[in-house]
Amino acid sequence: MLAKTGLLVVSNPKHINRLLTDVQKSVKNTLYIQLLSALNEPLGSFHPNIFNSPPKLSRTIFGIYSQASVLCYSLDVRVLLTGLKSSAPVHIKTLQPIDIVIFDKKYGTNEIDRFISNKIGNISTEHNVVTIDCGEGDEVLAEIDNLDNQVYKHVCLGGTFDRLHVAHKLLLSHSILRASEKVTVGVTEENMIHSKVLWELIEDVEARIKNIQGFVVDIFPDLIYNICKIADPCGPAIVDPSIEAIIVSEETMRGGEKINEIRKEKGLGELKIIPIPFIDEPNPQGREETKVSSSNLRLRLLGTLLKPVEKKNIPNKPYVIGLTGGIASGKSGIISHLQNLRVPTIDCDKLGHQMYRKDGPCYNKVVDLFGQKLLDDKAEIDRKILGNLVFKNPDELKKLTNILWPAMGKEIRKMVSNMDTDVVCVEAAVLCQAGWDQFCHEVWVTLIPPTEAINRLKTRNNLSEDQAKERLAAQQSNSEYISKANVVFCPLWEIEYTKLQVYKAWALLQKRIPLKTLDE
Repeated sequence: MLAKTGLLVVSNPKHINRLLTDVQKSVKNTLYIQLLSALNEPLGSFHPNIFNSPPKLSRTIFGIYSQASVLCYSLDVRVLLTGLKSSAPVHIKTLQPIDIVIFDKKYGTNEIDRFISNKIGNISTEHNVVTIDCGEGDEVLAEIDNLDNQVYKHVCLGGTFDRLHVAHKLLLSHSILRASEKVTVGVTEENMIHSKVLWELIEDVEARIKNIQGFVVDIFPDLIYNICKIADPCGPAIVDPSIEAIIVSEETMRGGEKINEIRKEKGLGELKIIPIPFIDEPNPQGREETKVSSSNLRLRLLGTLLKPVEKKNIPNKPYVIGLTGGIASGKSGIISHLQNLRVPTIDCDKLGHQMYRKDGPCYNKVVDLFGQKLLDDKAEIDRKILGNLVFKNPDELKKLTNILWPAMGKEIRKMVSNMDTDVVCVEAAVLCQAGWDQFCHEVWVTLIPPTEAINRLKTRNNLSEDQAKERLAAQQSNSEYISKANVVFCPLWEIEYTKLQVYKAWALLQKRIPLKTLDE
């Protein structure tokens, strides 16, 4: 059985490639890594303490996180900085209790017991010990060039920090190594993230702050951390005179220079700008970037289960997928891919039109409400006239939906119950607003940027810019749709990329609901 949390004690970082490959056999969630050379009174003899300055430590840590992104992607790897900046006796005090301790060379039982007793402050009562004998190994660690040994009292950095990954951990770790007293981290608020790919999937700012706080305190609790929201690109860096240095990624060097220009105008001292290189994405797919990034992580969420499926008091068969999303967001494309998988669908837009035809259950009520002006020369309701009336007036739209939605809900439930199939998809832009999601097992959502939706409406529906914006304004925002979603798709790019998202979702659905168990 795999341990939830492990501590890897590394006497020689040259072995990290082999260690990270093997450690997955023992650990499933969090892997802490402690450089033995950072601890005083270590185990017996060990690799010489050559990692005793920020630049050299940074090279080592960069190498570890780079290898972690390749070799153990599923693990939350955290390189502990305990003991690196103090000569006092050190205990390893991780937030997570250690279930297994892994050494990269053989030690005597007494040495191991003494180490665990004296050095590890949060060890599980029933912990295990494993040794991975690495031999000499090859040098695999990358280097960060042109670094000096300077340490600063107060260091800052900023970013989105969505879904904390190895590149974030590297930036935060380097900030800690460079700071003697305080680290300030600016975390972007929502007004600053709208240009990001799939920004609606970015974690709430409070969650991002909590994740950063948990990480930095976990790897080095002995500094003051100011983790704050920022509503502009500069944050505290242009107003706090105590800040001496700023850590940036290679792509944000210009941002650091701009901050210095503003500080100079304000009569503040310039900051030392310390750039950190990218970590290469080991296997970029499709639209992904070639560097490790939060954008890649968000792209990988497409087609996956974002939140658990809620148990509802509805029949298990057929299993109902509710597909929704904003106007012109690509729902029909998702439907076509599902139909290729032989999934029958109920088009609620077409069903709605049937509801207010002359032979439909809502015809008389709609005509009584809006008048004869709705009717064409065949006495049918003219959808364009009706649309122009209600999309400009929320009150009128509500009157219409109060008639249509209950009648449609009743008809949808009837249609689903009469279907002899394992899975059925109910497609409706208003699925959740109408309450029809209550008889769907899962909600799947399509997402595209509003600007793209407007362009599609202008082209597809021959609407003006103002008319397209009115249509968008009459519906929920992307964030509101996503708040209800179990699975999200983004049909913004080529058809094949959308198909991959749908097929991924379908494969994962089979694991959640094996068809042979639907009747149980």
